[in-house]
Amino acid sequence: MSLRDSLSPGGVSARTLDVQSFIDDRRMSWYQRTVVAICVAVLVLDGFDSGMIAYVAPALAAELHRAAKDIGPLFASGLAGLTIGAFLCVSLADRIGRKTVLIMTVVLFGGFTLVSAGIRDFQLLVVLRFFVGLGLGGAGPTAMALIAEMCPRGRRATQLAYLGCGVPIGGIVAGAIANAVIPQAGWSTMFLIGGVLPVALLVAIVLWVPESVRFLLRRADGQQRAMRVVQRIEPSLDTRGLTLVMHETTRQSVATLDLFRAGLAGSTLVLWLASFFSMIVVSFVTNWLPILLHAGQHSMHEISLLLSLYLFGSPCGSLVIGRLMDRYNRYLCLIGAALVGALGLIAIGNVADHILAAAIVIVFVGAACGACVTGVSILASYLYPTSARATGIGWTVGCGRLGSVFGSMSGSFLLALGLSLPALLKVASIPCFVAFACFAGLYALNPRRTAMDTPAGGAPDALEGGR
Repeated sequence: MSLRDSLSPGGVSARTLDVQSFIDDRRMSWYQRTVVAICVAVLVLDGFDSGMIAYVAPALAAELHRAAKDIGPLFASGLAGLTIGAFLCVSLADRIGRKTVLIMTVVLFGGFTLVSAGIRDFQLLVVLRFFVGLGLGGAGPTAMALIAEMCPRGRRATQLAYLGCGVPIGGIVAGAIANAVIPQAGWSTMFLIGGVLPVALLVAIVLWVPESVRFLLRRADGQQRAMRVVQRIEPSLDTRGLTLVMHETTRQSVATLDLFRAGLAGSTLVLWLASFFSMIVVSFVTNWLPILLHAGQHSMHEISLLLSLYLFGSPCGSLVIGRLMDRYNRYLCLIGAALVGALGLIAIGNVADHILAAAIVIVFVGAACGACVTGVSILASYLYPTSARATGIGWTVGCGRLGSVFGSMSGSFLLALGLSLPALLKVASIPCFVAFACFAGLYALNPRRTAMDTPAGGAPDALEGGR
């Protein structure tokens, strides 16, 4: 549909413009691409800040004269903040705005990380890591909700997949910088880097990242602000006598219970289960596969290589699943990804003695895990309406955070069973099969919502068309 075709006679206004059709029916502008790039940078810094603590902790423990076993609270407090932040911050984003909360979360994790560089009291560092975690937990889902509403529906999954790559890439960068910086300048330098970069990025967020147009149109005073954003997307748009509209049923108040209304209860529960079990696998593989391989008499060089290949596969899988979900049935794409992950884990146990075969398989396992974790957030962005989108994405991510806690704890239990490596990895594949069943359940629950959305006039998403 052309811009002229989207203009229709209004009531008091001469013309109206359906914002979603306006965004869907045109190529992404450089302004939209810039906003996506800034949000990806937020996620990269999120991953950097989350990942660097693993490299900082040994040096920090040595300087503060603490045993390695005593630094567990430093990890636990950050993980607790991540989980709570994912649940709480995003509800604020649906109430006061995506941009406002994005700024707040970046200030939280950047500011408290920067303060941590000058602290030498372990208990205070534990408290600071909790507040860092709050910011980290809220930043990703909030950025995803913002990008979901800034991008054409037919390109949404691809753009969100770029964000899904941010955290693993940030973790890889943290490892590379830590190896170069900590031996020379000490662990506090990592906190300085992890704090200064987010604070610097705030300038770009304030200047270039807009509030969501769809969020603004839910507010009585949002028409003029929304018009300015639309003009930045399309500077040549004639706005004289123009009124922006959004054909979507909205609520003035937002509550978590909104995720269970309008026929969404079953889909919400199954989506949360899919997120929970997907992250169990990711956390287990990341934390315990090196230990399992070491028990299998692999050298440290081989273990490092295999783990690096797994980490490389994760963002690749995120990018691939985004492209596929924009072109094909979203649920079927994730059904396939979960099945590849489950079978791949089983295969690793059978080919672990052959390093080349294990390397090939573990790349596919990493890609499948990355695809599932990114894919559940993409599904949430389509499933929920503007009024509850950030809350929906945040709770989906929060359930995944809980799964990561369970996955990191499960390794000790599995090792205590005394099973062989192939048997252990068969047990570890069970959550992947559960995620497979969850994606199949979502496909069954949403038979009319699974067709690929076309950029030009395709059927609207589940509640986005005012059903």
